[in-house]
Amino acid sequence: MGVYHQLKSLGRALTVTGALVLSTAFLAGGAMAQTMGGDFIVVQGSNPPSLDAMSTSSQASRNINMNIYEPLYGFSEAVTPIPILAETCEISDDGLTYRFPLRKGVKFHNGKEMTAKDVKASLERYRKVGATGNLLDPVESIEITGDYEVTFTMKKATPTFLEAFSSPRAPAVIIPEEDAETEAGKNSFVGTGPYKYVEYVPDSHVKLERFADYSADTRSTGIDGFGGNKTAYFDTVTFRIITEPGAQVAALEAGEVHLLEQIPVPAARRLEGNADIVTYENMPWAFNTFIFNMNVPPSDNPKFREAVQVALNMEEIMGITTEGLFQLDHGWQYAGTTYDAGDIGKEYYNQADADRAKALLKEAGYNGEEFSILTDGNIPGHSKSAIVIAEQLNAIGINAVVNQVDWPTALKIRLQPEGWNGWTLQMGIEPYLGPVGLIATLTGEKPHFIKNDPELDQLYEELISGSTVEARKATFAKIQTRMYEFFGVIKLGNIGLMQASRSNVKGFKPFRFPRVYNVWFED
Repeated sequence: MGVYHQLKSLGRALTVTGALVLSTAFLAGGAMAQTMGGDFIVVQGSNPPSLDAMSTSSQASRNINMNIYEPLYGFSEAVTPIPILAETCEISDDGLTYRFPLRKGVKFHNGKEMTAKDVKASLERYRKVGATGNLLDPVESIEITGDYEVTFTMKKATPTFLEAFSSPRAPAVIIPEEDAETEAGKNSFVGTGPYKYVEYVPDSHVKLERFADYSADTRSTGIDGFGGNKTAYFDTVTFRIITEPGAQVAALEAGEVHLLEQIPVPAARRLEGNADIVTYENMPWAFNTFIFNMNVPPSDNPKFREAVQVALNMEEIMGITTEGLFQLDHGWQYAGTTYDAGDIGKEYYNQADADRAKALLKEAGYNGEEFSILTDGNIPGHSKSAIVIAEQLNAIGINAVVNQVDWPTALKIRLQPEGWNGWTLQMGIEPYLGPVGLIATLTGEKPHFIKNDPELDQLYEELISGSTVEARKATFAKIQTRMYEFFGVIKLGNIGLMQASRSNVKGFKPFRFPRVYNVWFED
């Protein structure tokens, strides 16, 4: 079997051997000694729905789980696949075989060494309970080809497979073989990460403890996205659940907690001059979107949807929704990233053109039918966007009404073919994953629009089968063109995320989840 592509291992540069080390990542501007010990208290606003990393795509769960579990492959800081529990990945010339040699000496939290049996059992469980288990659909079989090696045989060549397999949305983490037959949410919460599970008290906290036998990946000098060289400095980490933002901020100011996973923008601005607090701006963090139900009138009419597109004032919507932390951006990939499609569709964005919108409504034959906007009160940005959109549409003669429910109810209603016309949604992880992860939610069996756009479905298939990055970039440009032709979803803008910590917290770097490793308390 020939090998046409091999993702090479990162160079071995530094081995962490002691409890007290110096990391070259922090030497610029003066050496900084990392210290061991303490209970690091992180605040988030909601309970994790599950601590079974495979079975949930919830951000509240991912915040915790990615410190407990690890996958074979994950994304680097630059959002490219890198080996984590795998040594590398060798792909055959015909793209039908993926060979994964495993790192040796990796321990689970129960003390057992990870082998190929655990990997195969984990991935077979992922097929059954994984919230995004369909990412393994291209895989025909997973075979143990050595004590520390597994080999995938593919149904057909899928050039984007490794990117999809590295997704953290509901990650394909590796757990002990003994947990392979457990139902979703009923595993033992044993992983290979730098912290291990201790207890979960709903509405109060999740407690983690440093894993003394953690097998650090010494191929790099520091952390890199979801991988890299991880060191747990804290004795314990407590993820405390505090639902009310004002109470979260008060606890941080009082020194009762150390890190807020999210802080309201006005509070973050107020605290910028406080010597005891450090604030972090994570921009861009998510897309703010407005999704149509293309199955029911009046939103089944593309001319009606175009009228809504040109009527909206994105600057007003984003300003009120985000309390000022936003970017006006029409693109369906972030500006400057690999698949950025440039100005395509820009002429339709942030127009606030009432005359043109009214003309399109007349062309659509709109007669004042109710236009129901679905939203929820649990994520303030969703409801704020819905209210501003409704006001702007009322101003051009659309009978827009807001239906605000709680988040779980909104998720149930939006799956129904009728009963709603538009839905406000912030997409966080999907745009981060790149074009495949984003467009997958708009195509296939359950597209967000309810009714498929056949041309978009066809372009998605062209995207995932593109053999080179250049081919996929060309396809994504066609996808962005199509998005501004049928108007099934409106991009409102980019949202940022503010976080804050106590100033004695060192090493913290904002990312897609709060990495509580390679972080420590200053003496």
